[in-house]
Amino acid sequence: MKKIAIFDSGVETPEEIIMAAGFTPYRLFGDPTIDPEKANEHIPPTHCIWTRNLLEQALNGLPEDIVGIIGTHGCDRTNREFDIWLECLDYEFMFFLNSPRKINELALNFFINDIKEMILQLEETFNIKITNENISQAIKLMNEIRSMLKKISDLRFEKKLYGYEFHSIVKRAQQEDKKSMLEFLNSKFNELNQRSKIVENDYKNILLTGSEIDDTEFIKYIEDLGFHVIVDDLGVGTKYFWNTIDEEEDPITSIAKYHLSKPINSTKYPSYKRFEVIKNLATKYNVDGIINVAQKFCEPVLYDHPYMKKKCKELGIPYLFVEVSYNREAYKQLSTRFSAFAEMI
Repeated sequence: MKKIAIFDSGVETPEEIIMAAGFTPYRLFGDPTIDPEKANEHIPPTHCIWTRNLLEQALNGLPEDIVGIIGTHGCDRTNREFDIWLECLDYEFMFFLNSPRKINELALNFFINDIKEMILQLEETFNIKITNENISQAIKLMNEIRSMLKKISDLRFEKKLYGYEFHSIVKRAQQEDKKSMLEFLNSKFNELNQRSKIVENDYKNILLTGSEIDDTEFIKYIEDLGFHVIVDDLGVGTKYFWNTIDEEEDPITSIAKYHLSKPINSTKYPSYKRFEVIKNLATKYNVDGIINVAQKFCEPVLYDHPYMKKKCKELGIPYLFVEVSYNREAYKQLSTRFSAFAEMI
């Protein structure tokens, strides 16, 4: 099956529409082992390093079975960079989806109309018909996947699953064929549920949040220092599966409502709703601390940090903020700060 690539920092691209069109949604991830040399010819070095990394991969050539790209307004960097993708890349289908920054009735109607425009352009480009019935079937399948991911996620709380293991599972779910993925998730849950507890009792249970963290090696690096990512607030994590879509309402309306009602990211308004999500997760999973990671030049998370720090202090939850380059060698420079935080909590 051909793929539609997704360039999206906020996991707000409606995969169900891509599936109903007969394609596999394929979310693009960065590669911290490469430098954005070609991308730097188009974008200043102070621009988000993660989005520059994705552009570098696109300029070098994406997998051959990708026939189109959808960019979704996760942040202003992805917004403006998509114009460069349009100029530099040649794909049969390229569409920018405007995901609203506010969450209200006006924003909902705006989002519904933009999703309908995306459907129209998919139909015209590929000479297909995207029916409500096919969208509804895709919603049902994705809801089953989200439910299974949530069940597997809770195995972290039972200490049967490391955070980095779960992170790799969510990455697979965002790139592979969904029907095959559901079979894999059911099998994987049955396998993991038979495990005995594997996480040491003295590991510090943390909630991990911040920028787009798509490098599983970074999660493993943190956990090797004595932490356990018992829960997260990430795009490769709970933001992807925490809620499900209403299967009874008009499917396009349901999809739009789902994306505007799921855990809020740092580019959305109002900011206090994001902290409510963090607080609820921290309370439910009884975390020892919160680690907030900003990719270098990730302005939304940098602006969000002072408010998060203040609110965590009010709740008495230990909080660590770190800024990191999208480079595995850079991770090692944080070991002292992470170790000091572990001792503090």
